[in-house]
Amino acid sequence: KRCPETTSLSRTRMSGALSLVCGDCGQQLKSADEAQAHAESTGHVNFSESTEAVLQLVCKECGKPCRSKTEQEMHTQRNPTHTEFVDKTSEQGQLSYAKGEADLLKAAEDSLDAEVEKVRATEQINKELLTQLNDMGFPENRAERALYFSGNENLEKAIAWLETHADDMDLDEVLMVPKDSGKPKMSKEEQKAMLEGRVQDMRKKAVKENRELERAQEINRIASMKELNDARTKQKEQEEIIAVERVKREKEKDALARAKVKAELEKDKMNRMAARGLKPEATQEKPKVVDPHKAKKIALGTKLRDVIAATRNDTASPNPGTKAIETANKYVENMVKNPTEEKFRSINAENAAFQRIIATRTGGMAMMEALGFETADGKLSMPAPLDTAWLEAASAELQLAAKRGPFY
Repeated sequence: KRCPETTSLSRTRMSGALSLVCGDCGQQLKSADEAQAHAESTGHVNFSESTEAVLQLVCKECGKPCRSKTEQEMHTQRNPTHTEFVDKTSEQGQLSYAKGEADLLKAAEDSLDAEVEKVRATEQINKELLTQLNDMGFPENRAERALYFSGNENLEKAIAWLETHADDMDLDEVLMVPKDSGKPKMSKEEQKAMLEGRVQDMRKKAVKENRELERAQEINRIASMKELNDARTKQKEQEEIIAVERVKREKEKDALARAKVKAELEKDKMNRMAARGLKPEATQEKPKVVDPHKAKKIALGTKLRDVIAATRNDTASPNPGTKAIETANKYVENMVKNPTEEKFRSINAENAAFQRIIATRTGGMAMMEALGFETADGKLSMPAPLDTAWLEAASAELQLAAKRGPFY
């Protein structure tokens, strides 16, 4: 069943129309068949004719046709070397419509006629009359046509037919006629039934072709959306990398600016002391403070970055990685506030909440081990005595990671 709007358009056509435009979604379509397939797949029935042709940009590298600038850009993003396209829009003809009943009937008749075995008319005409016409000076092909179409009865009718059809363009062509098979001719009812059967077959073929076109368009649409999503994901990742590099450069620039200001202040101080005749006190090198937890902090920082990286693109709020780090910090803070209570130093690893928030997250258990927890009999335990100094340093690192997120 054709959609009402496309049927209406086939009756009242715009002069010079090159495409159809869906009034519901704005998509351009090259023919009424495409409009029919679009209507069946989307339910849209509001179509109008347009004098604007559908773009036909063909990639020189692989031959893929692109029907819009957006599709062309997505194809180039996916295949960076495919940058040259040939615009074949001007080769597109006027808007084509599906065949009407008269056209379909004519096509069925031509199809049946093509299946009939044909022979030269010489086999079915009076050879004696043909010889007489040839002797009178008429070419053989003309004589054959005259005898066949005049009833093959006598010379008078054949000559009269030649006089009437003297200007026919195909008069001197070889006449091919249906072969006489010896079978009784079909009645008009039988011929009509055969013709209707052929029309039905052609209708079924048209429906099948429309479905295949619809399926191909849907596959192309899905591929285009995948290309667009891939391009957006890649662009987002590049933007994140650029943002991280920008923050890094800004930090380095600030550090250089602070060092320069400090050097200028020190120089000014020396100049003022020299102007007053004072000698700068001998500077004593201060002993370097060694951080006893440096190695542990580095190991913990690595695990925290693993947790953050695994959930960087997760759109859930709060971020699952941040939630896991904040929960781990709660465990650490409870131990720092209650160093003598055994219950805060042990965690049930099979607890549903712990499994959901930490254990099932990439890097979650490694983070707990970096904090100092040991796993045994389905439990995580912090060995005694507690190193409160390390736990305080670890808590500060956890808070910093939760705050900075991807920039930690």
